[in-house]
Amino acid sequence: MGLSFSQPPVGIGPLAFVALIPFLWLLRGARPRRALLLGFVFGFATFGSLLYWIVDLTFLGWFALSLTSSAYVALFALVGTLLWQEDHPIWSSIGLAALWGLTEYLRSMWPLGGFTWGGLGYSQVGNGFLLPLASITGVWGVSSVVLLVDAFLLLALERLRRQPAMSAMLAGVSLAVVLLPALTPIPAPNGRPVDVAIVQGNHFDQRIPTTVSIPAIAVESARLHDSLAANPPDLVVWPEDAVDLDPRLYSDYGALVTSTVRRVGVPTLVGTIGGLQDGHHRTYNESLLYDGRGNVVGTYIKRHLVPFGEYVPWRHVLSFIHELRQVGSDFTPGTRGNILHVGELSFADVICYENSFPSLDRRMIDAGGQFLVVSTNNASFGRTAASRQHLDMSRMRAVENGRWVVHAGVSGISAFVDPHGNVFQPTKLYEATLDRATIRSSTAKTFYTRFGDWFPWVAFAFVLVLLLWPRRGRDRSETALPEGARALVILPTYDERATVEEVIGRTLAAAPAADVLVVDDGSPDGTAEIVRNVASGNPRVRLLERPGKAGLASAYQEGFRRALDEGYELAVEMDSDLSHQPEQLPALLAAGVARNDLTIGSRYVPGGGVSNWGFL
Repeated sequence: MGLSFSQPPVGIGPLAFVALIPFLWLLRGARPRRALLLGFVFGFATFGSLLYWIVDLTFLGWFALSLTSSAYVALFALVGTLLWQEDHPIWSSIGLAALWGLTEYLRSMWPLGGFTWGGLGYSQVGNGFLLPLASITGVWGVSSVVLLVDAFLLLALERLRRQPAMSAMLAGVSLAVVLLPALTPIPAPNGRPVDVAIVQGNHFDQRIPTTVSIPAIAVESARLHDSLAANPPDLVVWPEDAVDLDPRLYSDYGALVTSTVRRVGVPTLVGTIGGLQDGHHRTYNESLLYDGRGNVVGTYIKRHLVPFGEYVPWRHVLSFIHELRQVGSDFTPGTRGNILHVGELSFADVICYENSFPSLDRRMIDAGGQFLVVSTNNASFGRTAASRQHLDMSRMRAVENGRWVVHAGVSGISAFVDPHGNVFQPTKLYEATLDRATIRSSTAKTFYTRFGDWFPWVAFAFVLVLLLWPRRGRDRSETALPEGARALVILPTYDERATVEEVIGRTLAAAPAADVLVVDDGSPDGTAEIVRNVASGNPRVRLLERPGKAGLASAYQEGFRRALDEGYELAVEMDSDLSHQPEQLPALLAAGVARNDLTIGSRYVPGGGVSNWGFL
């Protein structure tokens, strides 16, 4: 849940650089089933809290979106466990970062056209250092860098005491990957200035019924538009659903819009619900471009519709779900990402939900859009963080494509965003007002605009190489200790005659640089005698005899005290009945040397197990 605090309504962007550390720490070394569970729980906590604003509209929709988004985090977790190599933590961390960006890209495509809300990269729209990276990689690269910093900081924390130089290096690299993208050159707009006015006509709270508010919004929009007559701009934008009935079909609405546009005499983009196309009666979410004389000279029909909002997939099959009856009929999607023209100017228009899909905006900019208009209506979500989160997406689209973005909300937030992601003149929610600014058109293209979503494909190739890279097996005949280091393996015994000699032999073979100390509590079965015989021929084996059974804990204390007094760097305690496998000593010793003050080998963690034991 902490990760959701990096985006609105809390919006503490830097939190994203540490919020994933506990999740990554739990994930590494987890078995696939546990990794899936960890990923799902972490994902549901994050998306469930981030998308809270959907609950008031539809609990089922909130649950479904949180569930599907969490499934992708679970996928990341599952593949991440297969990708991680303990011997190569840096390369593995880079692989996890690439994998995260890749899974976000996959989430943008499936199911039902995908869902991108809550992507990790959007937490950095206020980060002027890292954000320019989006002009090269799109949002996917920004997300990957955030994950990489989390992974590197985790490694740095683990090595802080034992390897301070390595820890400092990892922290330094983390800082560098966040700061260096600031050097990325975003092409400066090279076109002429454009004076744009947004008509924000909805001053009704969401509690007002739709049948009351929408006609009044059209009237209010016309009133605000008329006030521009004394000083007309170059373009006026009435956002999505400013006019709820097609002005080409309904004369009252047509007269209102046409007369208003004529009085000011400048091109005007009007959001409406279209109802006639190619001689067939259909419903469209549409933008109409009027010239200064009130003639429709261009249209854009929304292509990427909202599943279960603007249409219901499998409507007949899902007819038993009561909430779906709110969607009375299905909208028809548009088929073309056409560019709209105002004289010599060309601009791209996307409608609401479409703005959350980077490739859709990018293709229209690449096709000639000199600036981007995002026409939206988030009134259904009230005064929640939905509008702020949507504006953050426009900030990312602006940087990705090096374009000014006119973010026009019928009920707010409306704003203007420059090619560096800076926001100008944001309006308040449910405030009838004009928002006006001079932006600059451009034909220059960023790397991302030219080449599109190349980064996820590179990430896919990198992840695939790491998954296919052969794992290096550990040579059990070699000690895990560095040269000069000493380890003492402590074996408490009481009546262990049947196994003690085998345990000692296998221990000496598994860890040639380790010594063995047997602490025997006066075993009646002659265990001490066997150990004395072994020790007589091997200086690496010693026996500490105690007169009677004093308990396991005190045996360990005696052994640890001997290890400290004799200057051993590592002390290992191990049972003598072969319930602990001596061949696992190298891995245990390596983990202790690499990064831990205490390393525990357990039957009850991923990779552990028991044989021939009862449940209790």
